[in-house]
Amino acid sequence: MRRHGASSALALLACAAGAVAFGGCGLDVFADCSVTKTCAGEASSQAGCPLGEDPSRPSPCGLYVATSGDDDHPGTAERPLRTLRAAVEKAQTQGARPIYACAEAFIEPLVLRGGEVLHGGYNCTGGSPWTTQAGVTTLSANAEEVPLRVGAEGPTVVTNFKVVAADAVSSGGSSIAVVADRADLKLVRCHLEAGLGADGVAPPSEATGATGGVPGKMGFAACTYSTVQEISSVCGAVESTGGSGGFGTSPWGKAGRNSSFGKDVSGGQGGEPEEFTLTECTPGGPGVAGSMGVHGANGLEMGALSANGYVGAPGTSGGEGGVGLAGGGGGASLGGSGANKCPTGSATLHGAGGGSGGTGGCGGKGGAGGGAGGGSFGLMSLDARLSFEAVTIVTASGGKGGSGAAGQAGGKGGAGGIGGTPPLISPLKPGCGGGSGGKGGDGGHGGGGRGGHSIGIAYVGNAPPATGVSFELGLEGPGGTGGDPQDPAPAGVRASTQAFD
Repeated sequence: MRRHGASSALALLACAAGAVAFGGCGLDVFADCSVTKTCAGEASSQAGCPLGEDPSRPSPCGLYVATSGDDDHPGTAERPLRTLRAAVEKAQTQGARPIYACAEAFIEPLVLRGGEVLHGGYNCTGGSPWTTQAGVTTLSANAEEVPLRVGAEGPTVVTNFKVVAADAVSSGGSSIAVVADRADLKLVRCHLEAGLGADGVAPPSEATGATGGVPGKMGFAACTYSTVQEISSVCGAVESTGGSGGFGTSPWGKAGRNSSFGKDVSGGQGGEPEEFTLTECTPGGPGVAGSMGVHGANGLEMGALSANGYVGAPGTSGGEGGVGLAGGGGGASLGGSGANKCPTGSATLHGAGGGSGGTGGCGGKGGAGGGAGGGSFGLMSLDARLSFEAVTIVTASGGKGGSGAAGQAGGKGGAGGIGGTPPLISPLKPGCGGGSGGKGGDGGHGGGGRGGHSIGIAYVGNAPPATGVSFELGLEGPGGTGGDPQDPAPAGVRASTQAFD
């Protein structure tokens, strides 16, 4: 029991000495202090660990990170953690402590709630490790990931870090090095570098045209009789009906009635009534082509920032083409009896009927709009309060805006039906053919997407300070083309700082 008491007393003395020499506990030389719960106890040492000390004199109660470490380690200088994420989680869950990182590369997206202090760039390879910030700690992440996000739970300080965002790879994707969401963030001797924004999607055009119209029906043969012929087709909610073919109505050889007698939607003309003039029948008039769809609008807006990143302005889709109007029915020819005309016993003495008009082709679908080009953003500030000291921000080029797709071709109009036939070896003539349906209108061309931005600091709310930071900017991305190749969508913005709504 005495030996145990003596050991405890020695431990207390060692612990106290460590507290005087290092300003706290945490180094392995004081690992045995943990049994006393005096100054090496986790709660007491963490709660008293100062965050604002000089980074040139790392605190023994801080958390240390090296790529040679292990996340199961306590995070001391002798037994460092392996990832920055593990250090941040310890500081967030076990008590605030400064975090010190070697001048090495860490590939991991890091999320800070706010209130953390990160010092990077320490020499950990020789001499006296953890004594000098001889370089920078590089933090990067995979494509489409933001390497560093900072929240609003307290003032955050980051020193001697190089934060590098990878080039975007998905269509319209952006490269963003840092997102500060309502944060109070101070950057000291830091370098932020964004990669290339990706080109916006350029949608393909339809390979085939819209549905064509239906051909008209053949007119009835001379010396027969039947009801008026007409045919319809449907394009979405629009019905297209070809004009009925004319038919003879008199044993004395009158022509068929005008097939536009309230039946066809195009107003195409059938054979005019011949009365007793022996005038030949006339074919049905062709249907008028459907109207072309309106072109989609180019993307014009700046786009929007949020905690999820940047969303650019795409082009809108073109309008649908109009349905072609149906053709008119053909007129009937003269009938009659007599030599080589309608033989005795025929059903009627009517002349050959006209063919019905073909229906109109369906309108083409509008072409899809092009996607916006992705941006290259060094820092995205969302109502954040920023402070800089010897900070550089580098951006790459924004992505090209995607060009809109051409509208789908309108469907062909249905062919007009041919006229009915006369008897063989007869002076009677065939009926006249129906008019063809009009072609459906082509769909409108999709608008072009706006080009991607290249912006050092894109912000909403508080304007960033103009001092303590320098910029090296890439190029803005060009806009995509729409219905008028001479009037493409606007290029992106190239700016050191740029406000967004």
